[in-house]
Formats: sequence, structure tokens, C-alpha cells
Amino acid sequence: MVASETSEMTFTANDWLCYFQKNRYQRLAIPWERGIVVEPHLRKPFIHSLQRFQVGEQGDGLHLRKGAARIADPDYIDAIDLFIREEQEHSRLLAKIIECMGGSLLTYHWSDICFIFLRRLLKLRLELLVLLVAEIIAQAYYKILYDGTADLVLRNVFGQILHDEQGHVAFHRAYLRQSFAKTSPLPRWLLYRSWKLFYMFVCLVVIYDHRAVFRALGVTPPLVWAHCMQTFHAARIFH
Repeated sequence: MVASETSEMTFTANDWLCYFQKNRYQRLAIPWERGIVVEPHLRKPFIHSLQRFQVGEQGDGLHLRKGAARIADPDYIDAIDLFIREEQEHSRLLAKIIECMGGSLLTYHWSDICFIFLRRLLKLRLELLVLLVAEIIAQAYYKILYDGTADLVLRNVFGQILHDEQGHVAFHRAYLRQSFAKTSPLPRWLLYRSWKLFYMFVCLVVIYDHRAVFRALGVTPPLVWAHCMQTFHAARIFH
């Protein structure tokens, strides 16, 4: 259970700091010594897809840290720092999977460059909304990959990342719900509609860009879309 489940409308930074501190030590064991065994038709699509996500997870979070520092809440600053470390840990895990499967790492990808550029233009709340788009889509993505493989190494890595992403979405959701609580209805509605349209656009890009791995797993584009929209509506930032 993540911290926000105790209260939908109250954000307490210390609760989240405790959650992230606890989560650092409650990790699934990854049996790397077993190696990774997947069907031949999955190996190349897995590598190409994970390469893109690995790049997106490895950022230093400098701009986000600067935004959090303006809140002047030491617990929130520390919680953001631990959140960023979890993202970097995901990058490390994905890099190890890629290398174990015989792939190489990307130094950049156009989608990550676009996200970084957009986030650096925005202040904290809007940056978190952009960040949440990637986090919510990641929930659907890793669930599809988790369900699509029987390999224990992959399932444990995807399961751990999926658990962490659920916590990340809940963390940012709790902060944003409280932050936007006093915003008048019309601006809230306009922001929600804009955010939803942006989310839907990014979903379409992800479905197209990762179509090879979804096809290899037997998951159709409409089903990926349904997964993405289900996770979006579960976030409930503005209602």
C-alpha cells in the first residue's frame, strides 16, 4: 500500500519520504545468474523497445530538483530525490537486461529529448503533469511486458518497476490533487482537457514507436490503447 491510499486529498511529504526510504530496501530479488531466456521472436523487439525506455529513465532530474527546492519543504525535496534515484535504478536494471540479451545502449532518443525540452520550459506543477504522462503510460507498458513473458529475470524486473511506477504516480497525484484543489472549476477543466489530449497524443506515439514489441507479444494497438486509458482514468488528478 502506498502512502496516498490513506488519504485522497491530504499530501504529507514526510509520509512519502518514509515510503521511498522503505521502498529502497524492499526490492524483488533478481536471479541474474539464471540468464534471460525468451522466445527468439521476442528478443529483438524487446531490446529495441527497452532501449528507448532505458534512455528515458536515466536523467539526473536537475530541473525537477530545482523546482522542488522552491517548495521549501525538506521532506518533499528528499522525497523527490529518492524518486529520481528509483528512476535511475530502473535505468540500471533495463541496461542490464539489454546487455544480457546482447543489445547495446542508446545515448539518446528523440522522444526523451522532446520530453526533457518540454519539462524544462515549465514550472513544477506543469512539469509534474508532463512527467506523469510518461509514468502513467509506463504502468500500462510494463504490465503488458510482465504479462507477456515467462522468464523469471524479466518478470521480476518488470514487476519491480511496475510496483515503483505505481508509487510514483500516487506520489505525484497526491501532491497535484492538493495543489490544484483551490483552483477554480473552469481553469481546472481546461487544464484537465489539455492534459488529457496531450496524454492521448503521447499514447499514440508510444503505440506506434513500440509496435514491434506489442505485435510480438500478440497485443493489438486497440488493446494497448485501452490499457493506457484505463491507467489514465485511475490517476484522477483533477476529480
